[in-house]
Amino acid sequence: MVEPNNESLKDIRILVVEDERDAREIVKFVLEQRGAAVVAVPSVEEALEAYKGIEPHIVVADIGMPDFNGYALISQIREEDRTLGKVTPAIALTAYTSPADRETALASGFQEYISKPFDPAVLIAAVSKLVHA
Repeated sequence: MVEPNNESLKDIRILVVEDERDAREIVKFVLEQRGAAVVAVPSVEEALEAYKGIEPHIVVADIGMPDFNGYALISQIREEDRTLGKVTPAIALTAYTSPADRETALASGFQEYISKPFDPAVLIAAVSKLVHA
């Protein structure tokens, strides 16, 4: 268990990709409460468009989404990053909870893996760690 902290995410641009509306709103709320500027979208297609527009400091994405999944998203983001000469940190926030799922997420390009239901303090700590690294 991660202890609650007062970590500020002020001025951090975060792209949240989650197809389930309620889950998307919860993640957005948790991050905005710490001062983050959050753009939350329901699909990979919208995420790729938003990614180019807002140039997020970090991406928080679900894995299991209709049409394209989080693995397809991170692959596209890594392609875009290569052309820009950077690596945007990314967190997989998913209901897929097996050790194999975790390994797949990390191997595909996510730096962190958080299973649902998630502890807000864990998410905040992971975002803070990656953007302040």
